[in-house]
Amino acid sequence: MKISDLFDIAKKLNKLLAKRHKIFFLILIFLSIALSIIETVGISAIMPFITVASNPAVLDEGYYKIAYDFFRFTDKYSFIITFGAAIIMFYIFRSIYHVFYTYFLNKYAFGIFKYISLKIFKIFCTIPYKDFLQKNSGDMIHLLNVETTRVGRLLLSFLHIFSELFTIITLYSLLIIVNWKMSLVLTAILAIIVFIVLKFMVKIVNKQGVKTSEAGMKQYRILHEAFYNFKFVKLRGNENNFFNNYETSAKVVARASVISETLGVLPRNFLESFGFSLLIGIVVFITWRTRTPEMIIPIISMYALALYRMLPAITRLLRYVNDISFNNNALVSVNKAINQEIEKEGDIEIDFEKSIRIDSINFKYNTGNDVIKNAGMVIKKGESIAITGESGSGKSTLVDLLIGIHKPNYGSLYIDDEKITNENIRSWRKKIGYIPQSIYLFDGTVADNVTFSAEYDEERLIKSLKMANIWDFLKKSNGLETLVGEGGIQLSGGQKQRIGIARALYTNPDVLVLDEATSSLDNDTEGKIMDEIYKISENKTLIVIAHRLSTVDRCKRRIVIENGSVLE
Repeated sequence: MKISDLFDIAKKLNKLLAKRHKIFFLILIFLSIALSIIETVGISAIMPFITVASNPAVLDEGYYKIAYDFFRFTDKYSFIITFGAAIIMFYIFRSIYHVFYTYFLNKYAFGIFKYISLKIFKIFCTIPYKDFLQKNSGDMIHLLNVETTRVGRLLLSFLHIFSELFTIITLYSLLIIVNWKMSLVLTAILAIIVFIVLKFMVKIVNKQGVKTSEAGMKQYRILHEAFYNFKFVKLRGNENNFFNNYETSAKVVARASVISETLGVLPRNFLESFGFSLLIGIVVFITWRTRTPEMIIPIISMYALALYRMLPAITRLLRYVNDISFNNNALVSVNKAINQEIEKEGDIEIDFEKSIRIDSINFKYNTGNDVIKNAGMVIKKGESIAITGESGSGKSTLVDLLIGIHKPNYGSLYIDDEKITNENIRSWRKKIGYIPQSIYLFDGTVADNVTFSAEYDEERLIKSLKMANIWDFLKKSNGLETLVGEGGIQLSGGQKQRIGIARALYTNPDVLVLDEATSSLDNDTEGKIMDEIYKISENKTLIVIAHRLSTVDRCKRRIVIENGSVLE
């Protein structure tokens, strides 16, 4: 990975983070630098202590004597005991500091995960509906749960790089002071080794990171397909196809992780083996040439101690570069999600007292031709309107335009002659009660499914269930706390539909929309539910999409959609 690549990744992170995250990032860098200084001091203090403890006579000269006189010691052994106690206290402080540093580091990383995940979730909830229809739910969930976590790890790797770099620079400066010639020779040799290792590793690791993202998304898709169509899986008996596809993706993720983890420890083993072998080789060479190794032993000891800390730091530095390369693809995916088009919508209040009007509306999805063509119509408040037509003629699309879910490419929607815009569209949507063909019930209570995250009002809740003619059934069970099971598996088709009706009625809407809501029911159940709907919509505007004419025979008007055109 080139330095320019790291700067490019840093720019992406800078755009991604809020101001408070950037400030805390700088604080963590300073804490990382402080940790490096503490680590360096901790290592540097060991050798002087061993020197003094093994030979107290050194206190009579040099820096040792300066320290001895400065602290006004009169007994050498008291100095040694105090020195040792100070080192012990320092190491206790070092451990405490390291624990708190790790806590703040992880708090920051997981806080970033939460921030990015929530930000992307908000974006997914505010993109245009026709863009949402082009996305795969498994991919979105994988991005929210997995890719955002990988971005947090990438950020951690950046912080660790600053810490390790400062440690290496500090210790290297110490070696330069001790013997600059030997330090430069060691630097040149180790730099060549690091360059070769990086050149070999980064390309492979980056490739494995891309594979992990792609295979991970495929895993989530397979899980969604299997669990959301579990009945069909059981009926067709094709579990093995799902198993094989999932296993293939899991193998790719596992293999990529194995390669990445293995390459992660390769630099440490290689560098440490090479570095210490080189150091021992120098001692052997000096001993062979001069026959007086005692002259160089103090310097070699210092190098050994410094390299003992530096080489692991270098290998960890390479590992963090490796992690950044591996997780870079996740950062690309996250940035792409965050920079997609969103809709800024307001809820300026509008009144609905007279009519709904569409004027010369054209609409098409992101791919394909116009679905609705130059459509115009007026629905008076309190009317019951039937919308019929062949499959694929544009019935549901027209209704989605009427209720403000889709926005026209051309033309406009008016409520009481007031044009619907992004500033007031949320207010209009709140006046709609929508009952789709397939009612989605999540695994929870009836109360949770009816309120659907709206403000809880028990009186209003029971009233809507009574209007949907399901309250008597629920009273025989656990009432509002009756569990429906995932997808409403514990209810019949008619009961699920009635829960959907209660959900639509809970907010007391002005407009009730049935989008082929009874097409999957038998004739008797459909007849009963439609009787209930006509009864509860007497004072509301009713829009019904249906194939069966018997479903809409009591509507005052019937509109036919033919090839995207509106016909009375």
